[in-house]
Amino acid sequence: MRGASLRSLRLLAVAAVGTVLLAACSPTGGNNGTTYKLGGRLTVASWQEQDSLLSCNITAAAPHACAYVNPAMEGLLTVKANQDVPPNPKLSDYWVPELATEVPTLENGDVKVTGDKMDVTWKLRHGVKWHDGVAFTSKDVKSTFDFWFLKFRDKNPTPIVSVSGWDQVESVDTPDEYTVVVHFHTVYAAYLTLGTGPYGVLPDHLLQQIWANTGNLTTDKVTVNIPGGYSGSDTLDKIMVGTGPFMFKEWIPGDHLALVRNPHWWGGGNRPYLNEIRVKFDADANSELNELRTNTIDMALDLRPSLLPPLSRLSDVTTVTILDSATEHLDINLHNTFLKDVTLRKAILMAIDRQKIVDTLLLGRTVVPPDAWMCIQTGAWCLDPNARHTQADQPAANKLLNDAGYKLQDSGPCKSFRTDPQGRCVQLHLVTTTLPLREQQEVAIAADLAAIGIQVIKPFANQPASRMFGSCTSGGVIYSHNFDLAMYTNNYSYPAEPDSLAYTAYHSSQIPTDLNGCVGQNTTFVSDPQLDQALDQARLSVKLSDRRDKYIVAQHRLADLVPEIPLYQAVDVEAYNKKVAGYKGNEFWWMNQSADWFINQ
Repeated sequence: MRGASLRSLRLLAVAAVGTVLLAACSPTGGNNGTTYKLGGRLTVASWQEQDSLLSCNITAAAPHACAYVNPAMEGLLTVKANQDVPPNPKLSDYWVPELATEVPTLENGDVKVTGDKMDVTWKLRHGVKWHDGVAFTSKDVKSTFDFWFLKFRDKNPTPIVSVSGWDQVESVDTPDEYTVVVHFHTVYAAYLTLGTGPYGVLPDHLLQQIWANTGNLTTDKVTVNIPGGYSGSDTLDKIMVGTGPFMFKEWIPGDHLALVRNPHWWGGGNRPYLNEIRVKFDADANSELNELRTNTIDMALDLRPSLLPPLSRLSDVTTVTILDSATEHLDINLHNTFLKDVTLRKAILMAIDRQKIVDTLLLGRTVVPPDAWMCIQTGAWCLDPNARHTQADQPAANKLLNDAGYKLQDSGPCKSFRTDPQGRCVQLHLVTTTLPLREQQEVAIAADLAAIGIQVIKPFANQPASRMFGSCTSGGVIYSHNFDLAMYTNNYSYPAEPDSLAYTAYHSSQIPTDLNGCVGQNTTFVSDPQLDQALDQARLSVKLSDRRDKYIVAQHRLADLVPEIPLYQAVDVEAYNKKVAGYKGNEFWWMNQSADWFINQ
């Protein structure tokens, strides 16, 4: 399918939601009549073990880390399962109160805009305790905002991935133990993203231990005692103390991470039903498939569409596919000698047969997104109705390069490839993670680029995920800009909120460098005043209709600049043994609503 329209993307969203069939409980409402069983251990496989738990949107943006963290660490809000989002949703319809008791909106009076400033009131849940027994109060929420920006500003000792949004906060008041008022120095439309999801709220009493030392969550140890769980001292990138239905027990690197039942969870209804969730670390997605086949595991995370045929042959396994607000794409390093030329970038975009990749490697289970994909799936409310969709056209790409002075050589060191107008051989490195599907994609991309005279150097420079996505302080490939072309999936951090992706990925202020402490996710070096202005203005109204026009301007600029090449809309594939009940799929944070899971055999 080429050039998906706004209507077709919405239809795909409905179709994807419909793939999950099991009924389960809401995060705030007992078992809703579902027959459940208490006890048992559920083993979940992950093929991408993380170096740090804080890689869940604190020091990096790693979905696998968020999966491990999600059952333990809560936020003010969490996201609804895809199947529970109503038709024609409002932004607030994607969210479920978690440590808050309601979603703050203009309509319910919790959001107040006065001139160019804004206040958001969060009403907190009573009777919640951290896993170590300390009461949850407004102090924890205030300290979370302090951690992200108010305490250290741009000098945070912790190598955080981005302060986008947090830096719009002027101050935080706590009128009482269960009320928090966040004062913004400007109108910030993406306010729901702050303090929500896994690690949405951090425990003040542990932050105080860290702040009494260097203030670095990755190096300063804390001492904790979780009855029935972990007891000892370590850094918060290796252990966690949350308020969720499961508590951290242990992490054995290279083997497993164990979470045990929180008997005092606020959710009620005898939940969580399971005694333990064990995350087993596998080498790759094929290992997960084999372990599903042999009943070694109960659930597999982050499988790939190419595995759907063998999954369909497992009679005791339920497979779920969900189209994501995300794309598999090529980041382009705009500081590269060759790639700084937009003509070359456009030729590369035209050369890659992305639809062929979808049809052959992904079995036609997804679509090729617009050239500027920042408003897809849950963000389709702001998609440009005239979005540009470049088609594969190698003859046109060759003509573009010929006209720009890139000469195809028939002899010498650049034989069969092009030189640029200065006579240099056009050679590029392509890097991605060590995943079979991506390795197949590399072969296809290299062949397509060779067809227009662009040489991709072999062997490919592939890296383990921990190296690929590590912070720039630790030499991570992406955030250190240490690549020519980098292939991976980038996604919305929060539903229906383009700011959570677009601002951090495309605004010039978000280019991570040593000077700014590696803050930001603008890994391509894209820097454009018109793009910056559109992204800035899109933040300045809570009304979606006022934001849409600004995001359309941003999409036009991105399509002109070509800082990246979207290959296809990402697809979540998860599978679980049919003895597992209570599962609901969610594209943002895997292992969401784990309190509702149980073993029905």
